[in-house]
Amino acid sequence: MEHKAFSAGVLPGGLRDRQEIKILICYIFNHFSCPIAKSFITDILQNYGLANYFETSQAFEEMVEAKNIIKDDEDNYVISKSGRMIAEELSRNLPLTVREKSIKAGEEYFKRLKSEKENKATIRKCEKGYEVTCSVLDGNFEMMKLKLYAPDMLAATMIKNNFYKNPSEIYSEILRNLTSPE
Repeated sequence: MEHKAFSAGVLPGGLRDRQEIKILICYIFNHFSCPIAKSFITDILQNYGLANYFETSQAFEEMVEAKNIIKDDEDNYVISKSGRMIAEELSRNLPLTVREKSIKAGEEYFKRLKSEKENKATIRKCEKGYEVTCSVLDGNFEMMKLKLYAPDMLAATMIKNNFYKNPSEIYSEILRNLTSPE
């Protein structure tokens, strides 16, 4: 059976062999040690050019069938004992840069999810473009609400994405500028 992965979307240094993709998936599950959605795996591997989306999806399904990863009560998966063994024994065979990039991508992904849960950014079409509303929240208390104009959807999406990268820093910087004596 052929396991060479498609290379569409894979950056230089990324994985093209399905067996290596499976090892990387186990490595990611083992590192984060928490329930993870399939979309998390496919997103970070595809968005960072580590592996092809279709090959990642196929590798993931094969690992579920082999019980290396197991579906939990939600739509998430956890690593099994055999998956953990694969990660611990074979992940050293993956390039260090791939391992580091996958963990960095995972950390950024979890940070983004946390940011989206704790803050709010919306895009609304208006007469001459788009209105982007960014809110910094402390529980249900809205600490800051900022409305910005964007000429097109690309700019609006960029504003929203950049807000979610570090809303507390944006809030602190605005507060610092507004409360500075100068």
